[in-house]
This record gives sequence, structure tokens and C-alpha cells, in this order.
Amino acid sequence: MHLRQIKTADNSAVKNIIQTTLQEFHDDLPGTAYYDPQLADLAGYYNHQPQKAAFWVVAEQSQILGCGGFGPFSKQTAELQKLYFLPEARGHGFGKEIMLRSIKLAAQLGYQQLYIETFANLDSAIGLYQHFGFEQLSAPLAGSSHSACDRWFIKKL
Repeated sequence: MHLRQIKTADNSAVKNIIQTTLQEFHDDLPGTAYYDPQLADLAGYYNHQPQKAAFWVVAEQSQILGCGGFGPFSKQTAELQKLYFLPEARGHGFGKEIMLRSIKLAAQLGYQQLYIETFANLDSAIGLYQHFGFEQLSAPLAGSSHSACDRWFIKKL
């Protein structure tokens, strides 16, 4: 398995991973990434703003097993987005690698903080965020589009 930048050919597989994972954890609700309008063309969405965003996939030969990246939330804040893995890709350090790449590149691009919206039932994800020094917020940042999320974290870069 290896990590690489998303390509147009990955769109369908990535959409399926995101929606399947949200269903697995019963988080496939309105107000989540499950219904994001750009979900059918994430390669186009992230690759058309390469100065401000990045998105990677975990691939094994031609099969996509996971994904994640970041995009702009505001001028000073990047948002970690769509960090999802199929069960066979979990526990191999890809979440950590995407997190490291996101933190490093977001800081290089001039963002001052990295924001995350998630769910309380995603224990492994929350543990990852806390491991990297994210602090829990009591409410989402103004302008949040994922109203169903119930946990919010931020890290100064």
C-alpha cells in the first residue's frame, strides 16, 4: 500500500469509501460528508485549488483503500477533510501519514491553524487528533457546513 495524490479515476472509489465508512459507524446523516456536493468529483475539487488544498489516497495496485486531506476553511484556517479508511487499511499508519503531510503543507501554505469536525463515536480518529495536539472545542467554528458533527478540534500550526 502507498499514499499518492488523488486522480480523477479515483473519484468513484473515494466516494464509496467515505459513504461506506460513514454507514459503518451510523454517521451517514444529513449535514455530514456523506452528502457533500463535491463528493462525486473530489479530484476536481482538490486539484483545482492546489495552492490551498491537498488530498491523498491509499492505493494498493489499482484498489483505493482510504483517503484524506485538507482544504481551506477560512483565510487562516485549513480543515482536515474526509479522512476515511476501509477496514483493511486501518492500523497501518496512513492516518498518521496524512495528518503529518496535512500539518506540514498547511503550515507551508500560510495557514495558522488546522480544524477538524468529527463524531464522538469515532474513537480511533479522536485519538489520532489528540495524539497530534489538537484541542477540543465546545462548538464548531462559524461557517461550518457539517451540522451533524458533534466534536470539533483545532491545532495551531
